Parts: sequence; structure tokens; C-alpha cells
Amino acid sequence: MQILLVRHAQPVIEHNPDGPADPGLSNLGLRQASRLNAWLAHEPIDLVVTSPKRRAIETVSGVIALPVTHQVHDAFDEVDRLSNWYYPTEILASDGGEYWEGILRRDWDAIGWDSPEAFRQRVIDGWQALVAARPAERVVLGCHGGVVRQIVSHVLGLEGYPRLDISYASITRVEVDAKGNASVQSLNETGHMDGTRETVIDRLGHRPH
Repeated sequence: MQILLVRHAQPVIEHNPDGPADPGLSNLGLRQASRLNAWLAHEPIDLVVTSPKRRAIETVSGVIALPVTHQVHDAFDEVDRLSNWYYPTEILASDGGEYWEGILRRDWDAIGWDSPEAFRQRVIDGWQALVAARPAERVVLGCHGGVVRQIVSHVLGLEGYPRLDISYASITRVEVDAKGNASVQSLNETGHMDGTRETVIDRLGHRPH
């Protein structure tokens, strides 16, 4: 089984005083998602699993539109799942104000974040359940940068929160063998942002004869 970990494309800023922020994609994010979906159209996808967040679902909407099953798993939601604020990562420190200060203070309850320990446990529990179920041969998992980092660190046997660059609408591939052993095949693929495909490839990147 191959699982493609897809980070969402760029979202807009959102503040929702009445509940958790759930922004959609920005204009740039929509273009990023379009490039991603055009790329994945040339790979046989059997199942799409996503976070419940709008930005994750919109990013892989082109794959969801194919005749494949789409499942929403709460386990793959981001660490900020209960926050009233959302800022794109690249402007969080400069524009986040009191929200950013709360992150620096690690005041998780006040800002609507899971604790690092609870977040990691939730994601890894979800990952292990997905691997054990082995629901399909090629799975797209539309999620978040923090989720991708937690899964990759778990697969590589790393402790803590690794400093991995996970770009918007990037692909990270994990191969899972018949015994459930996982290995990272690629990290942070972004070639689809300026590349094109014309033929279908298999799980190993081979073109059919």
C-alpha cells in the first residue's frame, strides 16, 4: 500500500468568534490545488481520506471528484482544530498578534490548540488504524503540515516535532508492506507546481508498456 500525504494548499485568513475557524483556499491556493489534482490524475488512486477541515478537502477536490471513495477522519485534523483564528503559516508570526503570542506562551487551551502530546497521540493512533485496515492499494491522505510531520517522524522513529519543510499542496509518499512496515519514499514533492504529465504511472513511478 502506498499512502500519499498531501498538505493542503494556501488558505485565506479567517476569524470565527462563534466556533473553530475553517477557511477555504486563497486564489493562490486554488491554483496550487489545480496543479496538484492535474498531477494526481495520472496516478491510479483507490481511496481519498481527509481531515474534516475545508482547506484539506478543497485541496484534493479533483481526486475526490473521480470515482473513488472519500472518507473523513477526525484523527488527521490539525493541531489548531479548535482555534477561532487561522493565519497562513508564512504570515503567522508577523500578523498573528495575540494569537501568535499565545502560541509562543504555549497557552494551548486559550488558543484552541491540542497539546503537543495529545496531538501526536491522536495522529499516530489514526495513522496506525489506517495502516492496520489497509483499505486500498493507493491512498491519498489530504491533511495538514503538522499531521505530515507527525506521521513522518513516527515512521522514521524520530522523537519530538521534527523541523521538516512541508510545502503547500506538497506530496510525501509512504510505502507500507504486507506486514505493516512503513518507509518514507519521498518527502515534500512540489515538482507538480511547474511540471506536467501525459501518461499514467504505477506505484513505483513506472509507465505501463
